[in-house]
Amino acid sequence: MPVLSRVLGVATAGFGVLEFVKTDLYGNAAGLGKPSVALRTLHHSLGARDVAIGLAMTVAPAGPQLQAATVMRIVSDLTDAVSFGLNAPTGEKKAKSLAVALGYAALCAVSLKGAGK
Repeated sequence: MPVLSRVLGVATAGFGVLEFVKTDLYGNAAGLGKPSVALRTLHHSLGARDVAIGLAMTVAPAGPQLQAATVMRIVSDLTDAVSFGLNAPTGEKKAKSLAVALGYAALCAVSLKGAGK
């Protein structure tokens, strides 16, 4: 039963909505600077991505469809780890960004087994 995948899907969609509502939240946490048009644009794009993937993880039938949605989430987290890890201004912010992105990717990877049932 894909309970973990479903919970992570709902959480992902929620994070995506939060990126639309509070566009500076993740940028501030990563130390990317003050809100700007560029950062808002980035976070709106990430928010749309997260809502779409989160909804897919929440409603896709168990099996290949849910596994594909979960793999998309993992790939997204890995690209977030690279981009935020490269661009965070301090070692502490880089470490925090990497820990969050890689940690979420790891949780999603663990959920893949259950997503197939």
